[in-house]
Formats: sequence, structure tokens, C-alpha cells
Amino acid sequence: MGSPITSEHSLPEDFGNVVRLFPLPNVVLFPGIVQALQLFEPRYKALAADSIASDQLITMALIDSKWKAQQSTVPSIARTVCIGKILSHTKLEDGRYNLFLVGLSRAEIVSELISEKPYRMAEIRLVEEHLAEEHELTVLRTEICAKFRKLASYRSGWHQDALDQFLGEDLPLGQLVDMVCYSCGAGIAEQQQVLETLDLVERGNVVLEILARQIKASESELGSAQDFPPSFSLN
Repeated sequence: MGSPITSEHSLPEDFGNVVRLFPLPNVVLFPGIVQALQLFEPRYKALAADSIASDQLITMALIDSKWKAQQSTVPSIARTVCIGKILSHTKLEDGRYNLFLVGLSRAEIVSELISEKPYRMAEIRLVEEHLAEEHELTVLRTEICAKFRKLASYRSGWHQDALDQFLGEDLPLGQLVDMVCYSCGAGIAEQQQVLETLDLVERGNVVLEILARQIKASESELGSAQDFPPSFSLN
């Protein structure tokens, strides 16, 4: 599910570069993407309550898949993260929270902070993508849309109307690249690589490589089908 980034989907004016971290091993959030989440651990229920009562912000961080081999009780996380804002929330009778979180901005962790809170907090710095010449970006957009349509042709569960609407939206190229990566079935490590790639042309080329691998796999497994839009993770 993509969502054009609007003024309502922006960081507060008094944002002080300190964030609440929600580390997960299987979710990468992108700016403009809406992610469904379920928070059920006590520390993350506290995180949700604090966020709802203040700035509505939760920052998603990917847990390093190799952290258990590092003999540490605290999972190591990727340095590049995505700040998200709560669009809607429901508190269940047992205290769990169901949230819809929209990604706002890429950021990099400067340092984790010592806090009395049960969840992790960090100081971050915002990062912006690096643009290129307009012609180069136009060519890249055309290539990504063509490759994504080709991938869709192998996936019978994808709806053509939804695909046409998705590719027809006048989205900034950076957001389109992120949304294609999120929607095409890229692995979590691939998604994190795309999140970390700030040069827009380089990021687009990474996604083209992902699409090429997905197309090759689909050609080998014509019997597999996925829905479009894709199902969203509940965590």
C-alpha cells in the first residue's frame, strides 16, 4: 500500500532527532509506504502508548540476522532506519495495539541513548536521496515501470487495474522505486539495501536487478501466484 507523502505526513516542526526504536527481523519500512503492525510485547505496548500520547512517531529498524551469533542479549540493528508516523491505531482489550504506520523519512542512527524507557531510543540524523539529471531519471522510471509490468505478466494474482493505477500515479521517482521494491517480493536484505542506497540512480539500478531476478524466478515457476497489492505484515 503506497501513500503519497503530504504535509500531514511530515515530521513535527519541533522534531529533535531523538526517536523510539521498534526493531524487527522481518520488516523494512520505506517513506510513503503504509505498514500494518501489531505490538504485543509489554515494552512495545509502552512504546505505542508513549507515541500515541505525543508525536505519533515510531522508527522501524531492521534486526541484524546474525546478531544471535554475536553473543549479545541486545539485538544489533541496521544503522539506516525509517521514521514512521501512526495513521490510525486500535487498542485491543488485552492491551495489544494494531497500528497503521506510514514511512516519513530515511535516517541514520548516530548513537543509541541510555533511557529509563523499556524500549530502545536513539539519536538520529535525517538523510536525503541524491538526485541526477532529469533525463537520466526519466529513462530510469521508464525502465523500472517496464520491468515491473513484465514481472506482473507472470503473476496471475496481480490485478491489472491496480497495477495501472499504481504506475500511473505521479509519484516522485524515489518513492516509486521504493514502492516497487516493497511490492515485487524482494527479500528483507534486498529491501534494506534499497533503504540504505541514497543515490537515486544507484537505488533504481539495484531495484532493476531485483526485478530481473524476480522475473527469472517467475519464468521458472509459472505456477506460483501472488496478489497485487501484496499482503502486509502483521507484527
